[in-house]
Amino acid sequence: MIHKSRTSYVMPALIYALLVGTTFSPDLQPFLAKTFGAAPYGLPVALVVAGAVAVVFLPFALALHHFMLIAEQAAADGSSLGKIGLLAYAISVGQRHPELRRSQLISLFGLVYFVLVCGAWIAYADAKGI
Repeated sequence: MIHKSRTSYVMPALIYALLVGTTFSPDLQPFLAKTFGAAPYGLPVALVVAGAVAVVFLPFALALHHFMLIAEQAAADGSSLGKIGLLAYAISVGQRHPELRRSQLISLFGLVYFVLVCGAWIAYADAKGI
């Protein structure tokens, strides 16, 4: 049985809130206006971008929750929690703990999704000359 601690919910929620919340930074407003226009859809640019970021990164937040479940199991098993050790554990966790197989797949999907979103942003920024 998977033990879901508060940390497995709080950490992804905090990271998600930071991703969405940074769009309201006053230092970022000129960049957002240059990138998306001063008032896309007749709304303040920060509000539109925050909404888009919230929708686009919601699957990533879900994947972070599942990765936290894997990390907590790694700690319980006494595995290394370093970058390489945790990634190696995540690759093989489904064999040792079949109940985490779903979390393993969702975490992998989340990583691929995040890379694709970042790649799309880089392509968009390059096309706009930003």
